[in-house]
Amino acid sequence: MPKKIYIDLGANKGDTIASFLADNPDHEAWGFEANPLMVERLNKRFSGTHVAIIEAAVWTSNGNRPMFLGHPLSSTLVKGKKKVPQAPHFEIDYQKSVIVRTVDFSEWLRNLVGPGDTVTVKMDIEGAEYQVLQHLLETGAIDLIDELRCEFHQDRFPISKQRDQRIRDAVSKRTKLVHWN
Repeated sequence: MPKKIYIDLGANKGDTIASFLADNPDHEAWGFEANPLMVERLNKRFSGTHVAIIEAAVWTSNGNRPMFLGHPLSSTLVKGKKKVPQAPHFEIDYQKSVIVRTVDFSEWLRNLVGPGDTVTVKMDIEGAEYQVLQHLLETGAIDLIDELRCEFHQDRFPISKQRDQRIRDAVSKRTKLVHWN
């Protein structure tokens, strides 16, 4: 029987999961979060529900990587985040990191999704979206996603406008892309 699936990449405090499920209670839900400060909160928040929290960062391969930390709600796998004067509390301290588990999201998605399943993905992974989206395109796993709600961070990381637009265009041709923030 086909499933309805919601996957939150960069689940943070879980607000997006809760909001989505309030409107779509018939979906199974998955939340990926690697920031250890947030994982504990997520597990408590969704204890006893049908939400599965995965303590890992989505990436292009399975393994381990340094995650750079800042404010308790802010972290990234990607070096080079620019300072944003209007939000200094979200700056990353590149001298402060933890090693986190990474999951090849394309592989994970191919193992989860079956014929006829409906998949909605929210992606807010602080600059890592470009590598993950490129990998989804290259592996064809992007075709398993019916709707992708993505926050792009081209203005905050060393990503050229051309690469940003090229990836957005390629993704838009393969799935419904909603710019999320």
